[in-house]
Amino acid sequence: MQITPHTQPLNNANRLGLNYRHQATQLPWQAPLIDAHTHLWGVEAARHYFQIASWFGIQSTWSQTPLKDVPAIALEFGDRVNFVAVPDYYNFKDPNRFTTSWFENIEQFAALGTRMCKFWSAPRGRDVHPSLTLDSPERQYAMKLAYQANMMFMVHIADPDTWFTHQYKDHRKYGNKADQYLVLERLLDQYGDVTWLAAHMAGHPEDLNHLQQLLDRHPNLYLDTSACKWMIRELSKHGSRLTDFIHQNAGRIMWGTDIVAQAGAMGLGDDLYASRFWAMRSLFETNYHGPSPIVDPDLSRLNPSLPRKSTATVHGINLDPATLQGLYHDTALTVLGN
Repeated sequence: MQITPHTQPLNNANRLGLNYRHQATQLPWQAPLIDAHTHLWGVEAARHYFQIASWFGIQSTWSQTPLKDVPAIALEFGDRVNFVAVPDYYNFKDPNRFTTSWFENIEQFAALGTRMCKFWSAPRGRDVHPSLTLDSPERQYAMKLAYQANMMFMVHIADPDTWFTHQYKDHRKYGNKADQYLVLERLLDQYGDVTWLAAHMAGHPEDLNHLQQLLDRHPNLYLDTSACKWMIRELSKHGSRLTDFIHQNAGRIMWGTDIVAQAGAMGLGDDLYASRFWAMRSLFETNYHGPSPIVDPDLSRLNPSLPRKSTATVHGINLDPATLQGLYHDTALTVLGN
C-alpha cells in the first residue's frame, strides 16, 4: 500500500503528516464495517465520530455511553449505535457510581433495551475503588442484575505486558498478569450461557497461544481488537501467526477501535479518530509495513533512550476478503446483533 506522507501538520495522532480523508480512499476494503468498541460521550462528540467514521466505511458501533447521554444519541443515530451499560464515568472517583448508583443504572439501561453490560476490571481500577475487581461482591450483584436482564457481558480484564513492568510493579496489590485470568475463567464457566466479549484481545495480544487456550476452553468467549496503540504495537509483531490465529478463530473475533469520542477530541481534531481507523484497517487489510502515525508513550516508558514521540511499527497482514468480511462486519452482526 502506498501512502503520501508529510502533506498535513504533524501532531501526536499524525506523525506522518497524512491526509487521512484521502488515505481512506486508498484502503482496499469497500464494504461496511461495524466498530464493536467505542465510547461516545455526548451527541456532539457522536456527530464528530460518525463524520470521520463515514470516511472509513463504519456503518454502526457498540458504544459505552454514559446513561445521561443515551437518549439524545439514540434519537439522532437510531440503530447505528448499540449501547453498552456502563457506570457514570463522568464521576469516576465517586464510589457510589460503582455500587448503589451503578445497580440502578443497569436496570435503567435494560429498560432502554441495552443488550450488553461492561465490567471494567483493569488492575489500575484498584486505585479507584475496591469494587473494581471482577469478583467483588458489588460486581457479583451487578452481574446478577445484568444476567436477569438477558444482557451479554463485556470485560476489560488486563492491560499491556509493559504495564506490569512499571505501573503494576506492586504484585501484592495488582497481581501479575496471569493472576488476572483466574477469576475470569471461573466466571466464564459460572455464566456459561452468557456471551462474553473480552475487550482488547482479552488483554493479551502479546500471547496468541494463551488466547487460543482461552477460546478453546470457553466457547462463550469472543474477542475484540480494540485499543489501537496497544494492538498495532503487539499484533504487528506476530506476522503470519496472527493471520493463522484469525483464520483459526473465524467467528470469534470482531473489529473495534476503542475510540473515546468526547468534546474537544483532545485538541487533535479529525486526526484523533481518523488515525485509529486508518491504523487499525491498515493492519488487517493491507501489506503496509512502516511506522504508525500515532505516538505510543509505552515505547519511551519502557526504553527511556527512545524519543518521547516514538511510534510503533505497523506490519499489515493483508487478510483475504472472506476473513475481512467476518472480522469487520459479520461476526459482530451475528454475535452481538445489528
